[in-house]
Amino acid sequence: MENDKTIAYDMILARAKLLSLYRRQPLPPGKMKPGLDEIEAANRLALIENCINQVPIFKGRAWGAFWIYVIGLPRCRKILRDHEADMRPVTIDTKSIFPEGLLRQMEGDVHRTYRTQLFQALNAVDFATGFETFGRETASKLDELAADFGSGPVPPSDLYGFLSDLVFNAFFRMILGIQPDGSSADALRQAYHQLGGNGLVWTPGLRQEQAVGSIADILQTAAAEIDRNSILGQLNAQGCVDKIMMGNLIYMVEMGRYDTTAFLRWLMWFAAKHPDQGDRIAREQSSSSFANAFVMEVLRLEQAERLVRRVTRDFVADGFLFPKGAMVRFCIWESHKLTDAHDRPFEFDPSRFLDSKPGPDRYSPFGADRHQCPFGTFSVRFGATFLQALSRKYRLNADGPNRSVRGLYHWEPENTFCPALTPRDTAVPN
Repeated sequence: MENDKTIAYDMILARAKLLSLYRRQPLPPGKMKPGLDEIEAANRLALIENCINQVPIFKGRAWGAFWIYVIGLPRCRKILRDHEADMRPVTIDTKSIFPEGLLRQMEGDVHRTYRTQLFQALNAVDFATGFETFGRETASKLDELAADFGSGPVPPSDLYGFLSDLVFNAFFRMILGIQPDGSSADALRQAYHQLGGNGLVWTPGLRQEQAVGSIADILQTAAAEIDRNSILGQLNAQGCVDKIMMGNLIYMVEMGRYDTTAFLRWLMWFAAKHPDQGDRIAREQSSSSFANAFVMEVLRLEQAERLVRRVTRDFVADGFLFPKGAMVRFCIWESHKLTDAHDRPFEFDPSRFLDSKPGPDRYSPFGADRHQCPFGTFSVRFGATFLQALSRKYRLNADGPNRSVRGLYHWEPENTFCPALTPRDTAVPN
């Protein structure tokens, strides 16, 4: 398989060089060795440094493929807009499980139809009750965690399990309309374990196909149990649930539970590093403005990383040739660290989001084109609700290294991150 990747890379590179000579159109600058994936794993700032030393568009070899890197949100958004028809989104290919695949890889009328239906369902749901329940459950489960470990550090595996269960329960309620203690919940958990097990499966196979079928069957059987005030409940009411929509909802929970669990770890990591900011959140009685700003700043600094496209037709952008077969990485994390986007870009400062939200040329954590994540507002509110429930009852402390490490798909807090929960002298009521 590695040999096949090498052959494909050599063919794409050879064709790109010939086409560049023929058209007298340069390829982006950059060396093809050593691999940029290896360089970045050792130095997270490598791509920014490359941008500063050369130009904001450059090429390199990574994961055995030909890559082009684009840094700067205005530039990213322009190329994505002008050459939408020349590139395809790269994501998990679920077309062997349900037609058309995931929403983010759909095109044309199909994309418009399903995106519109999903947004209509999202707008029809009153999430207030769901977030109130999530806040109460977070506070209750934190108390259980504190009872188990006292003022000592919470071991990483226990912390991850606590966060994962919180996210799963909330998504069951608000997305699928199933109560975590309902008659169908245990069967759903087992089916989702079959779907992913210990992490998101990037290349779905027979096991994932069977798991998706099982989840769909469980939800169909439990139709009377599904809360109408949920995304699935609203889609059912609109008559919009077919195999494609059901498959997308199932994977929204599957992909979202891993990403959101990882994001809650980041929120706790920053709360532990900046306890004074948690104190400010705790003092917010009737507002969530600072909690929202805290979440947006963590998204800027850590969670939003990249958009990936594959070039399906040669095109020229910013004077450079983007050859067919090349992978293009639109570097969102790096773009959020440029000084023309944000002052003091590496400093944690939630107050930068208090007075106004910057436009998409400066801040785009949920995507930079029409395939933006439809759950952006939901995600900010989810994180803010978690932070408020946490900060009003506990102060976080964490000793030891404060490094981020490269995980399977994303950068994450170091695996040894073990925060300690210190009860506040006077708990602020939820």
